[in-house]
Amino acid sequence: MWAAAGPGTTGWTASLVYGSLTVPLAPAGGGWQASKGRWELSFTVPANVPEEVYSLVLASDSTSADTTRHSVKVLPSYRGDYYFAQISDTHLPEHATSSNGTINTADTTGMGDFDAVIEDLNVIHPEFVIHTGDLVNEGELEEYLGMYEMGRAQGMLGHLDAPVWVSTGNHDIGGWGATPPPDGTSRKNWWRYFGWKWLENPPAGDPYHSQDFTFDYGPLHVIGLEAYINNGSYDHYRQDIWGAQSFTTEQLAWLKADIAAQPPGTHKLLFYHYDFGGTTGTGGAGANFSQINPDSLHIDGDIWGHNHVIAENKNRARTAVPFDLGLQSVIDYRAFRIFRVHDGVMSPGPMHHAGGISSTPTDSMAVAWSGPNDGSRSALGVTIINRYGETWDHARLRFVMADHDSDFTATGGTIGEVIRQGGLADVYVDCVIPASATSAVTVQATTSLASVTPSAPVAFGIRSLGPNPFAAGSGPLVLRCALPVAGAARMEVFDTSGRRIVSLFDRTLSAGEHDVTWDGRDAGGAIAPPGVYLVRLAAGGRVASRRVALVR
Repeated sequence: MWAAAGPGTTGWTASLVYGSLTVPLAPAGGGWQASKGRWELSFTVPANVPEEVYSLVLASDSTSADTTRHSVKVLPSYRGDYYFAQISDTHLPEHATSSNGTINTADTTGMGDFDAVIEDLNVIHPEFVIHTGDLVNEGELEEYLGMYEMGRAQGMLGHLDAPVWVSTGNHDIGGWGATPPPDGTSRKNWWRYFGWKWLENPPAGDPYHSQDFTFDYGPLHVIGLEAYINNGSYDHYRQDIWGAQSFTTEQLAWLKADIAAQPPGTHKLLFYHYDFGGTTGTGGAGANFSQINPDSLHIDGDIWGHNHVIAENKNRARTAVPFDLGLQSVIDYRAFRIFRVHDGVMSPGPMHHAGGISSTPTDSMAVAWSGPNDGSRSALGVTIINRYGETWDHARLRFVMADHDSDFTATGGTIGEVIRQGGLADVYVDCVIPASATSAVTVQATTSLASVTPSAPVAFGIRSLGPNPFAAGSGPLVLRCALPVAGAARMEVFDTSGRRIVSLFDRTLSAGEHDVTWDGRDAGGAIAPPGVYLVRLAAGGRVASRRVALVR
């Protein structure tokens, strides 16, 4: 992480925060970078930290604690099969712009469009979300008239359950001549909320003027480019640096060097708001779509926004290799796209539209809870109507349950983890949501996994299970396992060919005896076929197993 503080600063500490849960991080090197005028610090996340998006808190002996919210996603490992989402052009918070002579300080209708998309994405559960620009309507309307567009947008991004990567668009670091804030206001606002304040006068060790960046997910290398219009129609600030519009020669040189530096086998995705064509040798604006060519750049594909009503497959078919894909806007059209990834190879899905607009009069994904999902219930269910034509096979639902030291069982899905904090238990259920179908998931507090304190040391193993055989739907199989010492433990069910059917738990247990149940369903929530199954317990380098027969 980067930190702005004097070179003599000492005592750096960092921690992750989720609700009332705080996870201290261990220092892992780094230090003051004289050529960059900043600190670059490394910290290590300890083992067994629950998978979630955390806020990051950084402090030192001479600086107060600084918190960046919704900023660090902790994963047990990179997944080989997953999907991510693209959204674009949220234009928060309102529909109207000052270019038509209207600024309505009370208009937040654009936030409703974004909310509809967020609700669906939080169920679909992408690994991460890419936002291809025009996050806000007018980047210069922050303090002016108390609009606080970027402040509101920052809060909205935190409603997503996935980490978000954002590139700028012409509305983000541009404005309209009809409003009094001077040129450069939007760019400076962006630096303050989302960017790097040294870009106007960068240090020798980091000599770039644009906020271009990369991140990696396993073998997938993702590149984000800053995009803008600076010819006077939106902004007109320091053309000696940023020219009439993006992309600058400096940006393209950085991009090509970054692509060339990637090792063989890396898959590369480029995202940006729009290819505005850069600045010509005479200082004017270049032609649109004249700078980015995925073939000559040797990338797997590029994605962008800007054109709110872009037709599917406008430039290239989404099945093309490499692909070159635009996306319709969140504002007005509530659009998003899901990219499925297998070992870094991306397969773009079709554009989807969350409900509530004229083309989709009802929610494309309707979620109905049996009661308030607020920590007041010990049993809770949800019904999901998926009107999309895609199956969401990595869906995850968060049940906020009352925490009374009980454990939980789920039907229609598998409990991935439980995070206990602030008197609540966040129960995360992984499930498959079939295309064009209705599905249901429930969570029930049980006494399973409640520790029974032994009067004498216990032997490791599965003590009992029954009934055996048992029939799915007529009551669960109840198993009792025992651990002689506390530690990480895992119980799974396998078929006779060795294929894992479902994970019953994977967590730290206290020493003693523990009860757990299996309802006869697989990891996707379907009833497993009749047959003989192997229940296996693993802990402390030891393994125990028992056979059970499932009948109809």
